[in-house]
Amino acid sequence: MKSKNLALTNGIVGLVGGIILLFGIWFLLGSAAGDASTVSAMAVFLNGLKIAILVLGIYGAVYYKESAEVKSAPNVLLIVGGGIALIPFLGWVGGILAIIGGSLYLASLKNFK
Repeated sequence: MKSKNLALTNGIVGLVGGIILLFGIWFLLGSAAGDASTVSAMAVFLNGLKIAILVLGIYGAVYYKESAEVKSAPNVLLIVGGGIALIPFLGWVGGILAIIGGSLYLASLKNFK
């Protein structure tokens, strides 16, 4: 039996992280009203979130490779979403894919015993 905690973590990070990435440009613009250190801190946070989504997608793909509980679609969506989000000005597209992947992870929780 594979770990349910990894699927729960991937689902929450995918869903919440995707929502943050979806509105990330607005967070950057809002922090631009402050000083330069606020903008750079927000940019570092968003880039860290993008890398976290990508890494969790890769780790989930390796961990659940032969698993019947979690299919390959949530893993692929997190990997592609994290990769696309790293491209400048496409963070919102990666956020949408991460939201879908995270929701598929949360939907797969019912397959665990």
